[in-house]
Amino acid sequence: MKYAQPRNKPVTRQVILALAAACCAIATAHCPAAEETQKPSIQYVPVTAPAEAPKGIWMSAVIVDEMPLVYTRQLYAMDGEGKLVGEGSAEKQIEQVLTNLEAVLKDSGSGLDKLIRVNVYALSQAIVADFHEQLAKRLDASVRPATTSILTPLPQQGALVAVDAVAGAADAGKTVTLKRCKTVAGNDKCADAAVLPAGGIAYLSGNPEVFSLTTLPTTKSMTRLMKTLEQLKLSPKDVVQVRVFLNPVTPAQDVLAEIQAFFPDQPTPPVVFVEWLASMPVEIEMVAQLPPSDKPAKGVEYFDPPEFRPDSTFSRVGLMRAKQQIFISGLYSSKPTRGQPQADDLFGQLKEILAKHGSDMRHLVRATYFTSDDDAARWIDKTRFIVFDETRPPAASKLMVHGVGLPGRSMTVDIIAVETEK
Repeated sequence: MKYAQPRNKPVTRQVILALAAACCAIATAHCPAAEETQKPSIQYVPVTAPAEAPKGIWMSAVIVDEMPLVYTRQLYAMDGEGKLVGEGSAEKQIEQVLTNLEAVLKDSGSGLDKLIRVNVYALSQAIVADFHEQLAKRLDASVRPATTSILTPLPQQGALVAVDAVAGAADAGKTVTLKRCKTVAGNDKCADAAVLPAGGIAYLSGNPEVFSLTTLPTTKSMTRLMKTLEQLKLSPKDVVQVRVFLNPVTPAQDVLAEIQAFFPDQPTPPVVFVEWLASMPVEIEMVAQLPPSDKPAKGVEYFDPPEFRPDSTFSRVGLMRAKQQIFISGLYSSKPTRGQPQADDLFGQLKEILAKHGSDMRHLVRATYFTSDDDAARWIDKTRFIVFDETRPPAASKLMVHGVGLPGRSMTVDIIAVETEK
């Protein structure tokens, strides 16, 4: 069928090109491949925070497409000369901590605009609230990383607050790259950040150890972890971050020296310290790169070394090969409570968040449980038996700490999950 052109309005070349461009734009907008290409690498999804949470504190689920990641060490309010800034002033220390975080991320090909997870360690809940308020001022309103806040003494004398973070990065090579940011005071033998290439990740659960007549507990724990790496066909060069739970935290520098001995031919990967309240002096967990596999990729698998009996509430290693990860902020019960109601509320929220984003309790990769009293610790354990598939529990650490960052609560849980297999 032919359409007559209106007189005095010839179809010009410019009109044809404009119509063609419009058609292409419409087609592209409805093309699944184009949608995949245009999909942002980091998506921030708000999670409802408790009503009485201090102003500025937010909670998020952060969905991360396959991309390189930066893991930092624990950063303090130190100036370029290694002197503590703002002694006795939380406001000044927070400002310096965030400045140092920004510098380390920039040096690693990232930035505050690509933050995924922020872990805050502080001496009081008021400092936690001030930290969130200052961080929000440095971020665009659309950037809301998952956050977990813990009350704990810090190994750096005079420090009131510290932070470590995970952020998205630019294209990386095929292996872990350790970075030392020269504008931030630190130890040249220890990395300030590690850039993890896009792809698989191994989350190694903590190994608690006690003193023996022949071996220090840090050495025993690190030896176990290195053996697990070997069983996974990994090496120290694949390690991205080391998290140390120490009681007390004061000998952190001595413990760091022990850890350094396990990385003799390279800088020590980023290290984080948290004081935990336990009979055992130390527990250490790791994050490591998981190289590509010839086997069909599964979103998450679990591994228990032969020398360990499988446990129905946690796996020794969570192996993540999914295209996406879901980082969830440290969750709190919606109102002040204790015992079973607190645990039921918290895990109920977790189930709901996972369901909204295509995941479930069978696709958790890593879980960290922070409690501040025996009652909370007991109900975390009881609830895990109920809500987890005993054949698919995540890699996990459960820690008793001085506080969980929000008044009226004695437990918080932060989670990494993946989508269910299609």
